[in-house]
Amino acid sequence: MTPDNSTEQQDVIADYASGLQQIEVEGYERAVRKARNALFWAGGLIFASEMINMFKTESGFSLLIFIIALVEAGIFVALAFWTKKKSYTAVIMGLIAFIGIIILSVIGNGMDEGGVGVLKGLFSGIIVKVAILVNLILPLKDAKALQKAKEQEFNSD
Repeated sequence: MTPDNSTEQQDVIADYASGLQQIEVEGYERAVRKARNALFWAGGLIFASEMINMFKTESGFSLLIFIIALVEAGIFVALAFWTKKKSYTAVIMGLIAFIGIIILSVIGNGMDEGGVGVLKGLFSGIIVKVAILVNLILPLKDAKALQKAKEQEFNSD
């Protein structure tokens, strides 16, 4: 075996391994894209539901509620964009924020309406809540792998 032939074989193997790694990363990115979309949807739906609930009340528009809704939605939009840099961290933070908002809704409705309010906070929009939670929980493993792959790629450069 000549030195040139050995170098060519190493190059072929390296190219093959690089191609496999690229395919793997693309799979991770597809899963993270679903989580990113779930974060965008969460932000939009939370904002929309806050606005609908605000205008259902007798007092109508409230600047405080509008600002709170804007901040809540802004958190999810920011986390969605952050998935491009730190996918796992952003998805985990989005999951925590989404569960936190559900808990705050349950507490707020419970204080306002009692036991019926607790059930209302838990079960109103349950299909959407479950869909968002599923789309945030399922890609966690892929998000972690993607973040790790990006960090390794950054460290190797």
